[in-house]
Amino acid sequence: MTERYLRGSIQQCPKCGSRRVNVDMALSFKGYGPGLAACPNCRTLWEPFNPADIWDRTDPHCSFREPCNNCAFRSGSDEQRDRERWLEIIAGLKQGASFYCHKGVPISTNSEHGFAYPSNRQKLRVCRGYLKALPRIHKGLGALPSPAAP
Repeated sequence: MTERYLRGSIQQCPKCGSRRVNVDMALSFKGYGPGLAACPNCRTLWEPFNPADIWDRTDPHCSFREPCNNCAFRSGSDEQRDRERWLEIIAGLKQGASFYCHKGVPISTNSEHGFAYPSNRQKLRVCRGYLKALPRIHKGLGALPSPAAP
């Protein structure tokens, strides 16, 4: 069986698919990292992941086994430091929004979230920290309201 390379990992560029990748797992830059990868072909920069961390290697968009090293749901994360914004995010999640992992996604400092997430939702990886936090996020919501009587 041939080795399966996963885009955005330490093995393959998420943008052009090149396997010529330069990785430094200690490197940080402008709030990104630690751990950055660069593609010398298309000059894309991303926070790579190790394919061994994928829960199901047969699914290239499967969640990780554990939250990543700088997951927004880790206590003390940069995202949680802005309490007002974090509560807005949690309110959106309670209303059905999803939260996707940034690992393996090209960095885009000009975008709203700092990453160039693909528009095709099937190519997004659900954040493991979000999945682990779901019971706490929805704690106390109670049952959905009954439909109005006709």
